Amino acid sequence: MTPLLPNPDYYIANLITMTSSEATRLWRRAIKESFNCTCVYCGESYDLHDLTIDHVRPRSSGGETISSNCVPACRSCNQSKGSEHWEEWMLARFGLHPERKQLILNHING
Repeated sequence: MTPLLPNPDYYIANLITMTSSEATRLWRRAIKESFNCTCVYCGESYDLHDLTIDHVRPRSSGGETISSNCVPACRSCNQSKGSEHWEEWMLARFGLHPERKQLILNHING
């Protein structure tokens, strides 16, 4: 098995040495593990396979599939958010949660 690299950005630099599907799988896993297998929106912890990858800025709004735009989300949050703006959706669904909002802002602004 290929060892996990320190953070999601390492996979982009190492795509040449891995198959594309393997690199994608490890990149997705690294994103989930970098947030301790916690949904960034609801704050609940999940098993690795129970988390999905959500585009903070939806692809339908021009969001890219890059590390700084992808976060782990539980299936419920990911489906509920859909293509809505993450900040407005979080406020409407969970109310004010400054620590989770800051976590996402730190991630997307790198």
